[in-house]
Amino acid sequence: MKKYFIYNLMAIVLVVLLSSQAISQNALFLNQGNITFEKTTNVLAIMKENMGDDNVWGAKMVEAYEKSSQPHSAVLTFNLAFNGNKTLYTPVETDAPKIPMMEFLLSAAGNNQIYTNLDSAKSVAYKNIYDESFLIADTLRKIRWKITDETRNIAGFQCRRANAIVMDSIYVVAFYTDMIPTSGGPESFTGLPGMILGLALPHKHMTWFATKVSVSPAVDPTNLVAPKGKRKTETMTRKALYEKLHGRLNDWGKNGQMIIQNAML
Repeated sequence: MKKYFIYNLMAIVLVVLLSSQAISQNALFLNQGNITFEKTTNVLAIMKENMGDDNVWGAKMVEAYEKSSQPHSAVLTFNLAFNGNKTLYTPVETDAPKIPMMEFLLSAAGNNQIYTNLDSAKSVAYKNIYDESFLIADTLRKIRWKITDETRNIAGFQCRRANAIVMDSIYVVAFYTDMIPTSGGPESFTGLPGMILGLALPHKHMTWFATKVSVSPAVDPTNLVAPKGKRKTETMTRKALYEKLHGRLNDWGKNGQMIIQNAML
């Protein structure tokens, strides 16, 4: 009787351990879900960098904005839905007040919609650049990441830091988690061995950080489709967009360069 009790107890403990291990393994890797990102843009820093030294009018405008009660940073919310190797990055409407200067600076590709297919290494991005809209259909940008030993917890996930240079001069800091195997991220940033949950462009005064990761309700992969844009939306490659913007904004100085770089991110 005693042996029978011990054997039953051992069997129960074994079942519990195996069940716990199975639950842990299932929870270890997320293959689908939604990630809420907050994109923060330091508008005052951008104004100082691009307008403060150009002329007296620009300097006065920066000084007035700095002394005003308006917030110095703009925060936009985005959702990244993913299932397997497909992702869809879209803006989320909030009740945040509209501030004219922020609206102007963020109107250059500030609310992008981006579909990414990691299997085919292609993406389609819908971008508004002031009064025009574009569909950018192209292969994924190849980024040469350098992974470091630095770690950081973001939205409950342990993430590792990676650094890179994009567009020849823009320094990028990313934090990715291998607990989400999808090699995606906000905007058009991909290519790390896991999902990017934190992204910073220090010299562009922009950051994207995940605030929430949810797996319910489940993401239907058939809903992850490329944006189509409006009826008159022009479709082109990244190179063609760059050439078009460069031809129009080349003589705009720092502001023109800022708009081009934002549009190409």
